[in-house]
Amino acid sequence: MSIFTIQTNCTINFKIMKRTLMIILTACFALSTQAQDMIQHKKGEDMTQYLLDSVKYALPDFTAGMVVFKDGRTANAPLNISTITQKLLFISPDGEIQEVVNQNNIDRGSVKGYSFVQTSQGFVELLDMVGDVVLGCVKRVKFLESEKKGAFGTSAVTTSVTTISSISTEGQRYELAQHVNTPYTYRVTPYLGRNGKFSYATKRYMMKCFPSKKNEIKAYLKENKVDFENMDDVRALFEYLK
Repeated sequence: MSIFTIQTNCTINFKIMKRTLMIILTACFALSTQAQDMIQHKKGEDMTQYLLDSVKYALPDFTAGMVVFKDGRTANAPLNISTITQKLLFISPDGEIQEVVNQNNIDRGSVKGYSFVQTSQGFVELLDMVGDVVLGCVKRVKFLESEKKGAFGTSAVTTSVTTISSISTEGQRYELAQHVNTPYTYRVTPYLGRNGKFSYATKRYMMKCFPSKKNEIKAYLKENKVDFENMDDVRALFEYLK
């Protein structure tokens, strides 16, 4: 085998190793950016008790506000929004957290420093406005498939946490472990609204909302990398268009 052949093979092997390393690093980066939080709880237990208020509610706290219904009626109470159910909540005179009745008839609501409207995507918090275009966001918690800790330390993925709690075999009854790990994601999704209609803040919809500023948007996107699923990125572009 010639020296040239050995050098060529070494070069090829080095390129393969480098490419493999890059694939591994890329995969690791993807996993880190898609990391999820996890709740460990007992089967059938209310998982929301393990979530921070800043995660399970859209607003920092229950604050005195007003609900406006589609038929023109109004109601006043300390308000907040569930990021899990996308329901408007209030604190009753007895101090209990309850859902506002007739959710489908709610038009909008406001508390000190916050305004929001009900849409098919959930309650959109209104953040800014340029002309007739509104920038908003929906804060949402989504529970994913649960991992049940079973007998003898085994685990299995299940879409339901209300599964069997024991098994019987050969005349013996075995109680299964009741601990469940449920992963969840918390996302703040940017939305754009125009003429009362809200949609995801995609590049295409941004162009549609600002037909006279297409060149400005293209110039900004050429100079700046914008992730339209990232609230900070979309807000920065929105500010640029003022």
